[in-house]
Amino acid sequence: MSTRRWWRICCRRPAFPCRLSVTAGQPCSRISLLWEYCSTSRSRRRKKANCTLQSPTPIAVDESRGKWKSGTPRVVIAGGGTGGHLYPGIALAQEFQQRFDAKVMFIGTAYGIENRVLPGLPFAFKKIWMRGLQRKMSPANLLFPLRLVVSLAQSLWHLARFRPNVVIGTGGYASAPALLAAKALRIRTVIQEQNSYPGLVNRLLGNRVDQLHLTYEASRRYFAERPGVYVSGNPVRRGFQKADRSQARKKFGLRDGLVTLFVFGGSQGAHAINHAVLQAIQELMKLEKLQLLWATGPNDFPLVRDKTASAASRVSVHPFIEDMASAYAASDMVLCRAGATTLAEITVCGLPAILVPYPFATAGHQDFNARAMAEHGAAVVIPENELTPETLIAVVAELVSQPEKRARMAEAALKLARPNAAGEIVTRVMELLN
Repeated sequence: MSTRRWWRICCRRPAFPCRLSVTAGQPCSRISLLWEYCSTSRSRRRKKANCTLQSPTPIAVDESRGKWKSGTPRVVIAGGGTGGHLYPGIALAQEFQQRFDAKVMFIGTAYGIENRVLPGLPFAFKKIWMRGLQRKMSPANLLFPLRLVVSLAQSLWHLARFRPNVVIGTGGYASAPALLAAKALRIRTVIQEQNSYPGLVNRLLGNRVDQLHLTYEASRRYFAERPGVYVSGNPVRRGFQKADRSQARKKFGLRDGLVTLFVFGGSQGAHAINHAVLQAIQELMKLEKLQLLWATGPNDFPLVRDKTASAASRVSVHPFIEDMASAYAASDMVLCRAGATTLAEITVCGLPAILVPYPFATAGHQDFNARAMAEHGAAVVIPENELTPETLIAVVAELVSQPEKRARMAEAALKLARPNAAGEIVTRVMELLN
């Protein structure tokens, strides 16, 4: 086959059926011809050049109950880099598998949290070369155009082999090549946005996808008014409300009968929070009813471990906690950032929160998230520039000594929760594929 002919097969824009099967009487798909060209010998390609293809039985949804009537969905979820982009995708993947026995593939990078988390889960995982732009001037940014082109080619290859019904982007730079490749192949596309201020990729592509799912009503103003835009909430992984409290405390070496403060700062930790807690640790340990579960992040772990060695009986320190469901179950309150995915998880679990919004978050979206929690009585907000040991000690001491206030905050958090967000999004996607 000549180079010119191969290029015409790859780049023309045929309709890309959900799944393809060889039969008679239908026009041949160029994507399938490319697949045959790449996967068979030259002699076999000559014999198969005149094959014809047919789309399978259309996928049908029982809209009254949200169940499949026929077909097996094939779903690609693209995104990652941070837990805030990855974990909503995992929640959607679990929902697809649980309800529809779907085949799910993730597309991400080797540089993000997905490279550590996904290999331990029952989903296919394909890596692309994409990497985000550095905030500061960096020679690495010169590679960005090349990374984008290579990652787009890799995404086209992965999608052509997997043949998904839909590609769902959950944010992060890894989602851009996969969504662009899906549009080129005429595959259905969906975006799930977690934050009040959408990320760059989602702002650029949000008006071009078939469905757009938002967490906040206020996010609508960044996108055109059109059908297919829904405020569905932020998906939370299965099992967060079912973890056993007693078993969770045993897992982390925590004692029953004490008030547990869970300190964490996202998948990479939060140095400002770690530093403030370290400065206040001696006074905090004077609160006899208090114990800490502390996920420091990998960078601060050695320092925190050494500084808290004398209080090890009431401080459980970890560089990273994979089983967040158990961590939440073991806790009575949390001290953390105000990322959208974190807030979705702690509201589902009904945990009072001390929130320290990340001051450099895009468009101050963490401030917006934290204020919304505080206005509903579910959180106490401490701006990072006011995060002193004295302020932290006062807030923690008040919550430890007032169980009735913790109970009111927990109730307020549960009222803000959207525990069925993943189910709502998956049902909408099914309707799209009907």
